[in-house]
Amino acid sequence: MWYLTVAVVLVAVLGLVNLVFTLGVVRRLREHTELLSGQQAKQPEAMLEGGGVPAEFRSTSTDGRVFTRAELRPMTLVAFVSPACDLCEEQIPTLLDRARHMPGGPEHVWVVVVGKGPETEPYAERFREVATVFIEPGNGDLPLAFKINGYPAFGLVDERGEVTNSTFGIARLDLPVAR
Repeated sequence: MWYLTVAVVLVAVLGLVNLVFTLGVVRRLREHTELLSGQQAKQPEAMLEGGGVPAEFRSTSTDGRVFTRAELRPMTLVAFVSPACDLCEEQIPTLLDRARHMPGGPEHVWVVVVGKGPETEPYAERFREVATVFIEPGNGDLPLAFKINGYPAFGLVDERGEVTNSTFGIARLDLPVAR
């Protein structure tokens, strides 16, 4: 009968050890969940963060005018789009609408079509009535000056030449309203 008592005690000890290990695993899973949630909440920046100043650049618009950082007017919406980007295509109607209502008109809306090849010209033509349009490769002066991290990217440059806010979605960008 003593071996039955030893067996019951042994099973009870194994059950307690198993419970301690299980509680440890649950605690570690909670820690990992909190870490992953914190990483997912942090979105990558579309371009320069708020307060960032674009680097010096020199770029020619599609109508032949040369622009540098000094010609960047206060309260300018800057948009970077690409014909190779499906998300850009979805954002174009909203971009065109907001560009039409931007105070100062086309001089205060810069659209940079990023890409190479024959598809860039017709793509850029869509913005000519409402914006100053540039066509540049991904390693061009404007994408590098604004530190573009993906497309589409939208930002607003204030009177000090700083990016006030930037985003991947034009609807999320706070823009001034024309009166």
